[in-house]
Amino acid sequence: MTGDMSSGLAEELRTLLDGGAVPLPDKYDLAPERPQPLKLRHSVCYIVMGVLLNEQGEVLMMQEAKPECWGSWYLPAGRLERGETLVEGLCREVQEETGLLCQPLTLLVVEERGASWVRFVFLALQTGGTLKSTASADKESLQASWWDTVSSLPLRSRDILPLIKLALEYHRLPSHPSILPQLCPSPFLVLRLILICLSPQGEVWVLQSSTEPVHLPTTVCATRGRSILTPLCNLLQHPPKSYGILGVQHQGGDEADGVCFNIMGVFHGLEPPVVSRDGMSWVAVEDEGLKSRLTETLEKNTLLPLYS
Repeated sequence: MTGDMSSGLAEELRTLLDGGAVPLPDKYDLAPERPQPLKLRHSVCYIVMGVLLNEQGEVLMMQEAKPECWGSWYLPAGRLERGETLVEGLCREVQEETGLLCQPLTLLVVEERGASWVRFVFLALQTGGTLKSTASADKESLQASWWDTVSSLPLRSRDILPLIKLALEYHRLPSHPSILPQLCPSPFLVLRLILICLSPQGEVWVLQSSTEPVHLPTTVCATRGRSILTPLCNLLQHPPKSYGILGVQHQGGDEADGVCFNIMGVFHGLEPPVVSRDGMSWVAVEDEGLKSRLTETLEKNTLLPLYS
């Protein structure tokens, strides 16, 4: 552990707690040897999915036109195109498959199976358009309809049912503030780690990188075969039992197909856990306002879920 927290680190924490974006450092604390910038649809695949609810609590569904699942129903979703932001991709997919225009309200959850497949699930609001009918059927979908979730409907996959349930629960009682992707470029899939240790006496520590300027640790995720959380598990002997996403940063475009996940995790103990890597240390949070904001975020569990 070190002495006082630097003003730069404190400002970085405040910006992220406010939902803002922080540019990535020139040098990452953990990274594979010679990492190659990600290229959408080649080394990484992002899926954007929208859950839209109407005033009756029905969910917007589209009927599949793909030969392998023709006639079944699913939430509007699809692959992000090169150069798109996550929000642009969501709005395009919803319009193509359902005929409706939408505005995202918040991310509901992020699901990952390593860098090869990451799905961003949004709760969104209809802002216009006309519901797609069978007369407008095309390669994107056969039609769209509102579903009451009770009537029988042949689903392409039941994996959307927990997501619909999550959206209905959030609509009734939001579990986290609105979290939408912030525009900030990243060439890699990166975890920015906001790791906090809380003591029974009310002390608060934050893990920092000692690389100048001092900042929150950043790790580059491998692109093949492993969870994007693997660096977090390798950093500490015992990873945090509780964690979630404080924010998402993405821009898209040349050399910017990566995403930065601002991951927040919490430990409880008389002192912080041992870090297995050089160049990182724990620093005490002395500013009472910042300490209060960190503990409130953790205690109220207002983080975006990450399903791994």
